[in-house]
Amino acid sequence: MAVLIAFYSLTGTTRTVVAELARHLRADIEEIRCERYGVSFRGWWRAAADSWRGRLPPIAPATHAARNYDLVVLAGPIWAWHPCPPLRAYVRRERADLPETALLLTHGGSAGQQSLDALQAWVGKPPKARVTITAAEMKSGTYAETVAHFAQTLRPKPAPAPVPLAVDQCAG
Repeated sequence: MAVLIAFYSLTGTTRTVVAELARHLRADIEEIRCERYGVSFRGWWRAAADSWRGRLPPIAPATHAARNYDLVVLAGPIWAWHPCPPLRAYVRRERADLPETALLLTHGGSAGQQSLDALQAWVGKPPKARVTITAAEMKSGTYAETVAHFAQTLRPKPAPAPVPLAVDQCAG
């Protein structure tokens, strides 16, 4: 199964989670690049305002075509109780070409489920799986267990082994 993880990370938290997930899934990684936000007071203010108002920033062209994969994991942080605008901009641009999806959001501790619901609505179809990773999980290191479990839910289930026929069943 070919897997792509498309993600946005401003501070590196989501990038850390994605690296762990990619290791488990042997996935390709597409970093969503957006120049609008920075790690400064002004950058944070702009990010929160855009997220709250639903503004979508310009993002760089993708280097991987989503349509060439069996599964695309969409990952990013939650800003101002919403999935971050660069991730939403990616979904808007790629929605028609998205195969089966999975959703992963990182956050400080609130709005996880409502943000997953909002991202799912943007995608327009139910995901194979969805998960949030909190800042507390990152700090304690337990995020790795959550990521491993999430990866397990995304792997295809092995086909049942065929039942061998007895020799006398073949005669006929």
